Amino acid sequence: MSYSILLVDDHKNTLKTWSDALQEEGYTITTAETGSQALALFQKENIDLVILDMVLPDIKGLDVLEKMKEMKNDALIIMITGYGGVETAVKAMKKGAYNYRTKPVEPEDLKESVKKAFEAYEFLSSREEVEYIRNRQKQDFNPKNIIGKSAQMTEIMDIVQKIAESESSTVLIRGETGTGKELIARAIHYLSSRRDFPFIDVNCTAIPENLLESELFGYEKGAFTDAKQSRKGVFELADGGTLFLDEIGDMSYAMQAKLLRVLQDKTFKKVGGSKNICVNVRIIASTNMDLEKAIRENKFREDLYYRLKVIPLLLPPLRKREDDALIIANYYLKKFNKEFKKAIKGFTADALKLIKSYSWPGNIRELRNVVERGVLLENVERLSAKHLMIHCEDSPFPAAADEKELFPEEVTSAGQQENKFELYLDSLTLEEAEKALIRKVLVLNNWNRNAVASAIGINRTTLYSKMKKYGITKNSLK
Repeated sequence: MSYSILLVDDHKNTLKTWSDALQEEGYTITTAETGSQALALFQKENIDLVILDMVLPDIKGLDVLEKMKEMKNDALIIMITGYGGVETAVKAMKKGAYNYRTKPVEPEDLKESVKKAFEAYEFLSSREEVEYIRNRQKQDFNPKNIIGKSAQMTEIMDIVQKIAESESSTVLIRGETGTGKELIARAIHYLSSRRDFPFIDVNCTAIPENLLESELFGYEKGAFTDAKQSRKGVFELADGGTLFLDEIGDMSYAMQAKLLRVLQDKTFKKVGGSKNICVNVRIIASTNMDLEKAIRENKFREDLYYRLKVIPLLLPPLRKREDDALIIANYYLKKFNKEFKKAIKGFTADALKLIKSYSWPGNIRELRNVVERGVLLENVERLSAKHLMIHCEDSPFPAAADEKELFPEEVTSAGQQENKFELYLDSLTLEEAEKALIRKVLVLNNWNRNAVASAIGINRTTLYSKMKKYGITKNSLK
């Protein structure tokens, strides 16, 4: 799909620079040099996004914004302001602007802003995505826009709407990996009165323990060696909005105590700071961990558990959602057909039977991976069970080999081993393939993590996070 963008600025050179940059990305561009011209085009044309300068020769940018929002309440508008105009830009966001940029706006920066805007638009406007919300405005929310006809999902969405009506109650979302915990957190945020303020998610597993405190609370200049200047943490950045703490069960015991104090006192100090900072943030936490067991094993604080569990929400696994798997599979088929420019019409009877009967241990995430892989690799009219490569008792596709076969002692030729590894990867899900790849490269590089990160194309922090996620240690490979 080619999005249509309206550029509004009274400088012709600026319009040309922005227009050329965005046309390179495949967008359809319309330009206007005055506010009145922009309003006429906006009313006449089917415009998906407006990039609007705050200062125009005939009408103030804020007035143009207001009139556009009157014409189309969900209009996607990025405001452009000069240096020092941030306060005015914030007013624009309160009037409904999606975002703002400060001049000078470089072409690459503009491209990235537009890309993120359309990603947000797709997130909010999708009519079928599982737990995705079609519109940020509460009055426009319709449970029919959520994939899934099961009683479980209907009940979940009823609860989500009630939670959203609460101004600041802390929420604890629990469920297996891949059940959509983050999507539900976003649903709560965008249906609430906080929807016009930030939603910030923090993966407590992905950030090293020694960096998590400064990530959450920020730090003052000179707090540690590399602290060249003060920096806000996510608590400050999310002020007025929602902070989503994903995988809260993996947070260290010491860090849990600091988080508890914030929840109790509603204030915190930056790392190296002495000033108490007060913010208005709703906390939504999630985990797939058995927190009650973690409490018994002294790995999770009981007092923090009850602070987080003001409103508990348990998401059902896909295997308990009756026919939802078929609906979700068809959604992702359409999505990836569009993304990969394919025209696969649907699934064969044996594929539909397999999708419905399979237990989906990886839940929605696994189903998405399966459909994505099938659409990417195949050029057929309909995907069959074999194309899906699901491994269960009723599947016609053979089960994956044991991981121990990754490094067979009898294979001495590097070429032979590489071929065997590639064949092995073909029978795995994307997450299984990632785990296998990391294990292989670690062994081949004698556990030199710098070399491994470089070879795979990720940074060391991400590598450590993935190793922890998959339980990869030297002992695990013995």
